[in-house]
Amino acid sequence: MARANISPWHLIGISVVALLCAVPQPVAAQELTNAQTTILKRITVTATRSAKSVLDVPATVTVIDSETLKERMVRDIQDLVRLEPGVQVDRSSSATQPWAQLGGFTIRGVSGNRVKMQVDGSRTIESIIDGGRDVIDPWNMKQVEIVKGPAGVLWGADALGGVVSFQTLDPEDLLYDSDKPWAVEVKTAFDSYDRSFRQQINAAYDFGNGLQVLGSLGHVSSHEATLSNARADGGIWGCARAPNWSCDKFFPTDAEAYNAMAKAVWTPNNDHRVEVTAEFNNRQTDVEQVDTSANAVTGTPTTTSQYNVDQWTRSVIVERPRFAIEHEWQVDNGFIDSLTWNLSYSPQRRGTDSFKRQSYALPVSYYTTNHAVRDYREAFLEAEIQAISSFDLGGSSHTLTYGFDGDISHTLYDDYTDTYNSRTGVSGHTEYNGFSFPDVETVRADLYIQDEIRLLDEKLTITPGLRYATYSIDPTKGKAPPYLPGFKPEKIDSQTLIKSLSAKYQFTEAVSAYVAYNEGYKMPTSQQLFVSSLDPFSGGEVIPNPNLRPETVRSYEVGVRGEFEKGWLSATAFHSDYTDFIERLQEVAPNTDVYTSINLSKVKLSGIELAGELEVYENLFFNAAVTYQYGRQQTSPTAAENWYERATPLTAVLGLRYELPENNLEFEVFGTFADGVQHRNDPNAFKPGGYAIFDAFTTWKPTEDIEITAGIQNLFDTRYFPNTIGSYNMPGFPGGTNASNAPPELQTGPGRTFKVGASVKF
Repeated sequence: MARANISPWHLIGISVVALLCAVPQPVAAQELTNAQTTILKRITVTATRSAKSVLDVPATVTVIDSETLKERMVRDIQDLVRLEPGVQVDRSSSATQPWAQLGGFTIRGVSGNRVKMQVDGSRTIESIIDGGRDVIDPWNMKQVEIVKGPAGVLWGADALGGVVSFQTLDPEDLLYDSDKPWAVEVKTAFDSYDRSFRQQINAAYDFGNGLQVLGSLGHVSSHEATLSNARADGGIWGCARAPNWSCDKFFPTDAEAYNAMAKAVWTPNNDHRVEVTAEFNNRQTDVEQVDTSANAVTGTPTTTSQYNVDQWTRSVIVERPRFAIEHEWQVDNGFIDSLTWNLSYSPQRRGTDSFKRQSYALPVSYYTTNHAVRDYREAFLEAEIQAISSFDLGGSSHTLTYGFDGDISHTLYDDYTDTYNSRTGVSGHTEYNGFSFPDVETVRADLYIQDEIRLLDEKLTITPGLRYATYSIDPTKGKAPPYLPGFKPEKIDSQTLIKSLSAKYQFTEAVSAYVAYNEGYKMPTSQQLFVSSLDPFSGGEVIPNPNLRPETVRSYEVGVRGEFEKGWLSATAFHSDYTDFIERLQEVAPNTDVYTSINLSKVKLSGIELAGELEVYENLFFNAAVTYQYGRQQTSPTAAENWYERATPLTAVLGLRYELPENNLEFEVFGTFADGVQHRNDPNAFKPGGYAIFDAFTTWKPTEDIEITAGIQNLFDTRYFPNTIGSYNMPGFPGGTNASNAPPELQTGPGRTFKVGASVKF
């Protein structure tokens, strides 16, 4: 594939020059432009555990508000970060995982369970070998916050790479501009990428006396994604699936998903706010899997080893219920300003169900059936109490944030297979045919404190923070499946002190700078510690590693921000040192087919990030986001350094937005420019080339209560491989010709796709 001629420094230079082409002027309080109000209305709660403008915190935070979610008709968590360089969500598809599931977020090269995902502060299910973390529907969210980099002091030991925080709708989000005690919003959208059709209804009512309620119900139906630029013949690798199935298509898929939420908010006076939430998300994806193995034939088998696949239906069901209560109390008793406590329970599930029927003609006509079920569950009971205190001490003023954050989670895994042979009449039932996974109880109980100290007439803000984090992982309290000799699961306890320190200086009304030091800490998952399997990969073996050490990170960040009359600018540089970074499922020795998780000695990751928006002409706005990352790793203290391959090559997203207020119209065009992959540790590895793709969106409000949206993604139908593609080798080298389970062509980016949506308020 031809590599785009994109220079990293040219892209960075173009972006900076474009953002600074107007003479910056300080912001006047009464003269905020549209560009200013756009950024200033984006408030982050996650970054500091209190409401602040995103440009006023010593961290890099992206806030995606409800208007953006609606105007871009965000389909899923991968679509959510399409225009956020340096943040990705991967999609996997193989013979063992045919549902083309989304995994989790990768932030600054750190992925998987190292990124904390939460909904209104409640945890989401972990990813395991045979399942990701795609358990959230963005359509009933009012805001998504992405904190880049470690956030261990405020959000705990799992926020090693960052935090993605989803916030659900409140009744006031519908009622705020209504002159009636009730409001109803109906939304719908169609996306040609997966032929998905969505409907959502949100309704709110104000009973008076401070009581407001909200109800929300959504439904989406979809099919297999379309990769119009993938090649049926497998491209340079050829197609090992042929002749049964081509290499440019996912298996036939039908999916249905529902999201429902009920929320009551009671504000009896200015001092108290009580919120009670019940939420339920369910998605079922059914796949008709085509058997691509060599001994599957069409028609009548001609040898005893040949069979015909009459039926192979595989389903995955994802559920995320949540029940929560939260109380905010403005205490103002002289020391405690406010006190917030919440309690939530969320029993989540990801289950797979497979039914396969095979027919044989020789030596007699008969059939066999195989019904396999794997059910992974995590139930979270979480409690938190947080206080904020403000006081003056000498020439300094302080805002103290402190509290307790704890949870108990129970991890359950059921795995069984039922078989039947019509020739012999024998039925069979086996358990743990895939992974041997004990029931696990995990207890976290943390104390944290952070002090925001303002000095020098509040120009200088210094913020130290501490968290005492405790972890207990106990695999002995539930059922104990068979385990490999020498790997009996045992309880593991761990404690650590996580530290952070930042300083922010406000040079002028317009310009500020900050430096920050943050630590992170991540225990191995119960799967990495305890799970074994005798046949996960065609004759391979997974062994647990109970000796895995916790992952830790020390992160250093420096940034400068500007808020000007015509826009804003943010520039950040960071460096992170990870110790005992866990690499999942590595072969213990060459050609052994035995896999386990291991600790890498060191991972060093550095990068720069630029972002900003500028009103270049009346109602015409230019915005840019640029990232570049560089990573090295060491497998042991004595090993030579090599490349850390998850570092994101130079990527820039440049956009133009034009508003026509008199016509209630808005147009947006975005260009994503990605440099090609430069570094792989295997010299024979495939390195995707650079690419440029363009997206366009428009929003029209023919009346105050009706909004119509439309979008085209990959406007010029460019064929490209996203730079997060796995380590496929070139043809002719080991691993180059990928087998039928995961054709590299299924990693191509979508071709030109269309979106259209509408919303009506009553």
